Amino acid sequence: MTPDPLTGFVLHGRVLLEDRIHGDDTVAVYSGKDTTSGLPVTVTLLDPVAGADPAIAHAFLGRAQSLAGTDAPGLVRALGDGRDGDHVYMVTGAARGESLAALLTAEDGNDRYGPRTALSIVADVLAVLAEAHDQGFVHGGPGPEDVLLDEDDRVLVTGVRMVGAEEADPRTDVHAVGVLLYTLLTGEFRVGEGEAPRPSSVVPGLHPDLDMLVANATDPNPRYRPRDAGRYLTLVEQVLRSLPEPGEGPEENVSTRPIPVIEGAEAGPADRRRPPPPWRRIPVLVGAGVLVLGLFTGFLFLGSDDELVLPDLVGLSVESAEDELESLEYGLRPSYEEDYSDDVEPGAVAVTDPAAGVVVEQGSRTLLSISVGPRYVEVPDVVGESETEARDLLRAAGFTSVEIVQEHSSEHDPGTVLSSTPEVGEEGDREGEITLNVSEGTIVPSLVGMARADAVFALEGLRLRVGVLETPDDTAPEGEVIGQDPEPGTIAAEDQEVVLTVSSGPDEGAGQEETEVEEEAGDAGSESGSGDGGPNAVCSGQPWKEHKVYDDGDVVHYEGRFYEARWWVRGDPPSASGEWGPWADQGPC
Repeated sequence: MTPDPLTGFVLHGRVLLEDRIHGDDTVAVYSGKDTTSGLPVTVTLLDPVAGADPAIAHAFLGRAQSLAGTDAPGLVRALGDGRDGDHVYMVTGAARGESLAALLTAEDGNDRYGPRTALSIVADVLAVLAEAHDQGFVHGGPGPEDVLLDEDDRVLVTGVRMVGAEEADPRTDVHAVGVLLYTLLTGEFRVGEGEAPRPSSVVPGLHPDLDMLVANATDPNPRYRPRDAGRYLTLVEQVLRSLPEPGEGPEENVSTRPIPVIEGAEAGPADRRRPPPPWRRIPVLVGAGVLVLGLFTGFLFLGSDDELVLPDLVGLSVESAEDELESLEYGLRPSYEEDYSDDVEPGAVAVTDPAAGVVVEQGSRTLLSISVGPRYVEVPDVVGESETEARDLLRAAGFTSVEIVQEHSSEHDPGTVLSSTPEVGEEGDREGEITLNVSEGTIVPSLVGMARADAVFALEGLRLRVGVLETPDDTAPEGEVIGQDPEPGTIAAEDQEVVLTVSSGPDEGAGQEETEVEEEAGDAGSESGSGDGGPNAVCSGQPWKEHKVYDDGDVVHYEGRFYEARWWVRGDPPSASGEWGPWADQGPC
């Protein structure tokens, strides 16, 4: 077997690449080691061809930084990211445990799980994703190979999609978890495109609610799936509670082939699952529940001894409705879906099928539609907020589909929301899309090759400050712009400084380079700082700007010190950068 050419390579003199774990045409995943601390890590490398595209590389690094900012227990943590030559990478904690894919395909293992265990695993995965979704982060679609179980039976979700995840939303993750549930129940890894699979078609006798759960999550039309992992978790836990205990129902051990089902007292370590913790249950709407229960306590049976009139469950919490159905001792089996309601609080029963007052048969099924609140709600005031803050406000209001349209504005910082459609205060459809017009700032033009005076004139016309760095050059005539920072196409805030590197002509100082920074318009780009440079230290060159994008090797000054960017970075103050941070302290000015 030919060894991987990158095995043994050290990124930035610190992260040692070891064995390649897996990969595809866009990314490769390696085990590795932090040579500074000696701790094991996992390294995700962007394919060099893809990494040569600035848009893909910046999207990859931006995704890594979003993951680093997400605090979801059970989700793999990003430790650092950057670019070393042609290698664009992300470093995460070492993945501990065995994947569900490996457990299902192991020769000495079991190739499917029983319903209670499968639902318990899926509930743990959804709890992780729900926390991430609440923070605005989408995984991109976890599969069996991305979910690990450690020796203590805890779930770790890995395999975050780093490329092509721009179109993913929470419903993408929900669909993937629905497919995962199908795989755990059946042992089948392949699901046809555009179909909603039924586990009972592979394992006859499975509880019908399991088919319902898989179908809800994998509906070909995303609109009809639960809107995020938290909503789907609610449904999964309701079904988990309604399943018979091991040994009470036939579906726990039904199979069309002699497959040992992982359930019961003889299950292995990876199957001794804990029941869902109490914090996952829907809160009881006490006031509504007590009121409604009081109204129909004595109104149950009408007609013959074999007939029951379904009581009114609307307004009850899910748990109260379940308790009420169970108290009837008529074998009624609840199933669940989500529905909008203008009148019923989220989390309570909005509609039942059959409706209240209808005579039902013993042992029949009752569909409970759980309210997710009104479908049409007021669009919050997001104008003037940053794009991230606007998304958070919209998500809190129930909007999950947001489209961004960049619009030139010299009066607003890049990323500022200028307007929305529907407009602020209007009613928006939670199933529809909210369009945000966001300021793209001022696009820095290409200045290299221009005469110094012309370049200065162009920048002043864009309301950008100008700094000039003169340096000898044997090929460019004196006064010609031979470099610029930031580079062409960068989105700059109004009054941001653009530093021009201008040729001072051939070097006449026997190799000694002479540089000079001067201010052409406005502030010279110099600032006094404290720190080791002293209170009167003056730093030349470009000051750090919060909204500016810096790439590997860019040097800035901040609070009296110089810093060099280790990799692509935006918004991180240099002084706050630690050992794993994107800025390297180069000393005082």
